[in-house]
Amino acid sequence: MRKACWLLLLVGCNSGSPPPPEAAPGCNPIVGDDCLTPYPSTFHEADDSTTATGVRVALGPMALPVSNMGTVLKPDRLNQKDGFSPAMPLLVYFKAGVDATQLPTVDMLDQSVMPTSAVQILNYSTGERVPVMAELDSNAAAGDRQALLIHPMVRLAPATRYVIALVGLRDASGKPIAPAPFVALRDRTTLSKSLQPLAARFEEIFAALDKAGVKRASLSTAWDVVTASDATATGHLTAMRDTALGMVGSLNYTITGMTDTPNDAHLLREILIDFDVPSFLADDTGHSFMNFGPDGQPKLRAVSKASMVIHIPQCAKTATKPLPVVTFGHGLFGDAKSALAGTDLTTIADTICAVYIGTDWIGLSSSDLSTIGNFLASDLNNVYIVTDRLQQAQVNAMVMTRLVLTKIKNDPAMALNGTAVTDGSEAYYHGISLGGIEGGTFMGLSPDVVRGALNVPGCEWTLLIYRSADFNALKPLLNGSYPDPLDQQLVIASSQGEWDYTDPATFAPHLINDPLPSTPKKHILVQESIGDAEVSNVATRVLVRTIGLPGMDLETPVYGVVEMPAPLDSAYTQWDSHPSKLPPAGNTSLNVDNGAHTAVYKRPEATAQVKAFFTPTGQVTQTCSGPCSFQQ
Repeated sequence: MRKACWLLLLVGCNSGSPPPPEAAPGCNPIVGDDCLTPYPSTFHEADDSTTATGVRVALGPMALPVSNMGTVLKPDRLNQKDGFSPAMPLLVYFKAGVDATQLPTVDMLDQSVMPTSAVQILNYSTGERVPVMAELDSNAAAGDRQALLIHPMVRLAPATRYVIALVGLRDASGKPIAPAPFVALRDRTTLSKSLQPLAARFEEIFAALDKAGVKRASLSTAWDVVTASDATATGHLTAMRDTALGMVGSLNYTITGMTDTPNDAHLLREILIDFDVPSFLADDTGHSFMNFGPDGQPKLRAVSKASMVIHIPQCAKTATKPLPVVTFGHGLFGDAKSALAGTDLTTIADTICAVYIGTDWIGLSSSDLSTIGNFLASDLNNVYIVTDRLQQAQVNAMVMTRLVLTKIKNDPAMALNGTAVTDGSEAYYHGISLGGIEGGTFMGLSPDVVRGALNVPGCEWTLLIYRSADFNALKPLLNGSYPDPLDQQLVIASSQGEWDYTDPATFAPHLINDPLPSTPKKHILVQESIGDAEVSNVATRVLVRTIGLPGMDLETPVYGVVEMPAPLDSAYTQWDSHPSKLPPAGNTSLNVDNGAHTAVYKRPEATAQVKAFFTPTGQVTQTCSGPCSFQQ
């Protein structure tokens, strides 16, 4: 009888039971409460022997949510990838709701890697569990479709098959969650036609879970997904970098302004420069997509122009040796000139005694705000304007750095009394907020900079967006196009594959332990602000785990982060400004910023830590008397 059941697996052993309802064509049949979820899933991947993973994303033309204006979110770019993003959340929707008390929170990561966890993510081949946080979408109101969001708390491995298991879940009324389609697969009862093609694969899933100590009968739902290869996410910028830096010898620059400020307490000279930069964007309008070649990869279009600002600090007048150069990264919707002109930054540059240089993070700079409002409000397919321009911003920053270190350092404008202020032999990176985020990517790519200080950084834009007070002004745009909260979450999750090209989560595994080709091993300092309302601590700690940084004198222990005593070659540090309000625990933000985000970089102790780190043999040292705790 058991042998007969096995042979009849595709149609179900209990032939007397009615099959579950058929799913609509193209819809994931596992749960049946909506079309797309569980998502992402191998249901939306197709075998492809030409890719590194053996699969390719295969979403139907109408699979993704449609806006209330009838705009179809196109899956074209997603379908070119050899798997789903290793940094995206996983979503599932149950019409009856979910009892949230069972879900592993960010404070229960040690329990999330146990066989008893209600939500688990396992490596299919090894059975190793990934620490995970699960939550219900806090943006859904009563009566809305509310997503269950599953966030890996470290970037998933690329080109890897994972199994997601929901164990013993109850719905909002306390009843066991048991979607009829999944139960038919689990219990080997009669299958619908839409389930029959999945039966063999689900037997593999059930076998892997059983081996990991999760019994088949305990499962509420399970599915699997294959993540994209690293080449998918890193390939764009490594190729763009190599092309652009190979052209630096032929690139020119023009000084457009120079102002001496001898009476300024900290700034001696500001130099404004327009410089040549190889452009991979389709045009110079400021709202174009990437220029792709026939192979689907970014293609050099032309030599374009970008702007930089250089600040020579007052200390250059008395310095006894050439000053180091620090590439600076500004904050969200800011610009390099305004950021570097602030008193806090001129003070920092003078205290460290370094030439600070910066260019705009186009895509998310002040000049992009109107573009985002004009182009994304009506059509979220235009998100590529942001994600493609961020890739060009990385190229601009690397070209700027190389030009300053090799050519511009010799310009008379860079000299005092006939002596160059820098010889280009020392280079560092210092980024704050968006600059800390994009700095993780810059450091993963730059062949010229080996030490980087990332102040209040994070990773995984799909984790950051809803938790940031910075995005409150943009949320009405999303609400206007996708009033259904489940659709919103699906739209945001689907965008992660495009953020990946510049998301530090992609490059974090390559900073210290596995450098990308033609890139030296890096030394990294992360400075986190506890209670940050703009860059969530959750996102910062995903970055720290993914890099593999040790913690130094932590006020709050963090799962997966080993604490080690100072001094350290690289380290994660915490700073507590005791904000009056802490951000919500869920995937929402404070209505207004609580000040924690900008409190840290202004602290003299934080600057002292960066200064000690910014030497050729520098280390992360303790510059506070114990944990770095202070009042704003």
